[in-house]
Amino acid sequence: MTTIAKSTRPRHLVARLLERPDLVHLVQGLAAPVLTRLIRRIGLEDAGEIVALATTEQLKGIFDEDLWRSERPGKDEAFDADRFALWLEVMLEAGEAFAARKIAELDEDFVTMALCKHVLVIDVDGLSVQMSSSERSDDDDLVEKALEGCQYQEFEEFRVIAKDNRSWDAILLVLVELDREHHALLRALLERCCAISTEYIEDSGGLYDVLTSEEMLESDVAAEREERREHEGFVAPSAALSFLELSKVTPLEEILRSRTYDAVTRAHFRAAARARPPAAPTRRPTSREDEGAPTAEGLQSFLEVLREADVLPPATEPRLLEAGAKRGEELLFTQAIREVMARDAELYGKRLMELSYLVNVLISGCSHDGRALRPFEAVEAALCTCNLGFERLLGERAERKRPGPDALVASVAEHDAVKAFMVGWNLLHHEVLLFAAGALRKALAELAASQPDAQAAREIERVAAGLGADTDAGKPWRSRGKLDRIARALGAEATSAYRALLDELPALPPGLGQGARGSRFLSRAAQVRALQAMLARPEKSGAKGAAAAAAPAKPRRKRSPTGAGPRK
Repeated sequence: MTTIAKSTRPRHLVARLLERPDLVHLVQGLAAPVLTRLIRRIGLEDAGEIVALATTEQLKGIFDEDLWRSERPGKDEAFDADRFALWLEVMLEAGEAFAARKIAELDEDFVTMALCKHVLVIDVDGLSVQMSSSERSDDDDLVEKALEGCQYQEFEEFRVIAKDNRSWDAILLVLVELDREHHALLRALLERCCAISTEYIEDSGGLYDVLTSEEMLESDVAAEREERREHEGFVAPSAALSFLELSKVTPLEEILRSRTYDAVTRAHFRAAARARPPAAPTRRPTSREDEGAPTAEGLQSFLEVLREADVLPPATEPRLLEAGAKRGEELLFTQAIREVMARDAELYGKRLMELSYLVNVLISGCSHDGRALRPFEAVEAALCTCNLGFERLLGERAERKRPGPDALVASVAEHDAVKAFMVGWNLLHHEVLLFAAGALRKALAELAASQPDAQAAREIERVAAGLGADTDAGKPWRSRGKLDRIARALGAEATSAYRALLDELPALPPGLGQGARGSRFLSRAAQVRALQAMLARPEKSGAKGAAAAAAPAKPRRKRSPTGAGPRK
């Protein structure tokens, strides 16, 4: 086993990296997303030496990506307080001074929000005055007992009380160091936390439905984070969900007639076009501290280690337009984009920007097989969906005769990638997903009626009722998991086919093979017609029939004048 291969294991990877004399420069030269992947590959608990080398700007970018979690695609991400506490513990491995200095350099709103997730801060003097100015009550005694049983630390008039004992030690160490080296900042943080805690305590008496200052602060921090990430091309889950929903509910004819971006896309590109902060000037080795800067060969070997560890993509990773391109006929849409690349660099750049946006929309807002899409899957799905819409925009003539280069370029100039995707997404939802749901409801009704076992029939009826409710809500994919309960009655092949089709992002059912260029997502109108034929007449047009119908038409043999076929 080679040294590089050994370094792909987390522990070996850390050891391999720490051997490099130029590691400080190499790590600090990494983009925050790459450094995030490296830390995740190693495991945060074991990445203390790497974290200690990160700059504050890198940490800000890492926190934007690593400290926010979404329960499912399309749902807004929420701050992960437990993950933040783990980050504090890892940063403390480099010493209290290091951790406190990095915290002091972060945005004050962010630090206040993070602290409020872990501690309550009360004004001890104010509480004493309040309790002594009124008649003694049982509630006062309960408050005193509760305060005595808590883990806390006092800083002047503020008492900081632990909400979660598991994170208390790390929080306390950082607060003590902040008090020693950044006293003014700590006081400002405690004043803000105290105001938030006071309102939280007052509201917790029963006003649970009222947004507290803590929640509003998290909303503000989340909005600032989304704005930063929009500059880098990310799409917020709520915006992605809105765009996909708009593509489904807008009448197809209205999308076909449109000549401008939709409101969600316009808002995204406006935000992305805002002026970015100027990049830091490139430093040249002019002092003794820069003597350890990596050479070109050292940088290349470092990047190779990261590629071997799957932190960076392979140097030969397929480009955007080659995603999933293993075999088969090239998609019309990708062929058109290639023609534009050779003729109009400005238009080509614009269409690639749109494709990048669509890929991020799918990653943020769409689920597939009950999970978020992987980046390469999202690229493949975006291209296939664009092609499905592009075929509809070209019209029926495109199926009878493949358009020439000039016609393809003209179509790409007239119709942007976002419009093509919206058309394709609308077709997938209405002509595949809802069509499949309707066919399954009909099949289940017939199956239940012919079922000799009364208990099995009732189970089929319950699944059918749930599917009906989910379909009426426009989300048939919610019933995918229920199909396993009736798989024996429905049949393994049919169950597998419906599971593939009843998805937010439908896929070609098993047995139908792969789509154009080896893709497993629907990309052509012929595939949609074949699936509809199979679902409408399952007893006559099984998987083989659908696959044949979806295949490109072959030229017919010319008959002889006598009408006889070719001689054998």
